[in-house]
Amino acid sequence: MIASSPPDSAEMAAFPAGTAVPAARYAFDRLSEIYNAARVDYIVPMPMNAKRMEEYVRSYDVRLDESLVSLDEEGQPNGICMFGERGDRGWITRLGVIPERRRHRTGEFLLRAIVDRARERGLRQIQLEVIQGNEPAYRLFRKLGFVDVRELIVIRRPPGKLKDGQMPASVLVEDLDSDIFTLLQQREPNPSWVEETASLKNAGGIRGLRLTLPTGESGWIAFQRTPFMLTHFVLDPAAGPDLTYALIAGVHFLFPVQDTSIENLPVDHPAWVQYQKLGYFEAFRRIEMVLAL
Repeated sequence: MIASSPPDSAEMAAFPAGTAVPAARYAFDRLSEIYNAARVDYIVPMPMNAKRMEEYVRSYDVRLDESLVSLDEEGQPNGICMFGERGDRGWITRLGVIPERRRHRTGEFLLRAIVDRARERGLRQIQLEVIQGNEPAYRLFRKLGFVDVRELIVIRRPPGKLKDGQMPASVLVEDLDSDIFTLLQQREPNPSWVEETASLKNAGGIRGLRLTLPTGESGWIAFQRTPFMLTHFVLDPAAGPDLTYALIAGVHFLFPVQDTSIENLPVDHPAWVQYQKLGYFEAFRRIEMVLAL
């Protein structure tokens, strides 16, 4: 059953197993504690604090009223599953069950509850990404009817200046901050949820550059720069290999001290070759999956 009204401490203790409450009942610091406890042994650690949890919810349109926290027999949280929503699409994320409380089909209970609620609201599909190698989660998603769409890679580049000769000579670099979201209307179709234009707008701090090669070929790149990280790279889809390389190199030429993490690049994307030339490596892979409702 799904609890529908805010429980007090006495009610929490009386809840039976197989109960969940909306994640909106919890403050961000408590949500991050529940999530961290559920992911402590995860295949790729992704710890969060209250600030990062709040940013995550805002950036990816996570609906805390439709996200769920499962409770054990004593009313204590034992699992979490978060749910983003955009139009008639949903996105499942941050699913986890506290290790010592697993093997009671809590993950399946949370997933089925969220899928059922999404179907009742008339959503068209639900999508998610599962880390390659997380076989228990992958089998569960397949059991509920999710099908594979594509493989995605998360790539990294450590901080550091470009090596001699890595930045193409005689390249014109211009700032495009005021025009970047107009240009993003031209981007390649079907980015992953975390890289959609809506995610970039929500995250804020998106910058843009235009580079022009000596040949006259010109193109743009969008990215987010924080004090410690570069991320959310979006490349001009019309750029050829040389320009694609120059666009990526231009960002690192201007901002050499930030670590770089780019999520969910399709494994067969032609830009991956250019990223590798500039010192990027594959951190891990995800499998994107979809369930038609």
